[in-house]
Amino acid sequence: MKAYFLWKELNAIIKNSHNRGINFPETISESLMCYALDFELNRGTGGDARNPETDEVCEAKATSNWDRDTSSFSPSEDFDRLFFVRLNQREDSISIYDLELDSNDLKQISVSSTQTVGDQQAEKRRPRFSIIKKIIEPNDIQPVASIDLRTKKLTKH
Repeated sequence: MKAYFLWKELNAIIKNSHNRGINFPETISESLMCYALDFELNRGTGGDARNPETDEVCEAKATSNWDRDTSSFSPSEDFDRLFFVRLNQREDSISIYDLELDSNDLKQISVSSTQTVGDQQAEKRRPRFSIIKKIIEPNDIQPVASIDLRTKKLTKH
């Protein structure tokens, strides 16, 4: 959690002199997800994490902007479960969503009026879309866990 506050401080300094801050590092978001859900970080293997209870390969996407996101996926994504880490910088808290999708389900999501994630992946492109707008909000998905980063309090929902 110390890394989060160091990133937040650096981000504030950079945003002060430039229009855009730095992305929320996946090293931080993936580690926080693993901490909250008792997963193991994948180091050098497929996916971002592994659920030791089910042996599922888990993929994590994250945003440092509570209200919006743009997530991208590689053309060769392969995972059993997709999770989303949503940061609230004002409150210094994160919410973690189990999207209950695997890489095959992901391929069905439309990213334009004529193409799906799978279509763009087949063209060796990196599809981009908002997980909040395309998955969380329309399906009323609620967080499975949250962490107050100031107090280090973990809540499982």
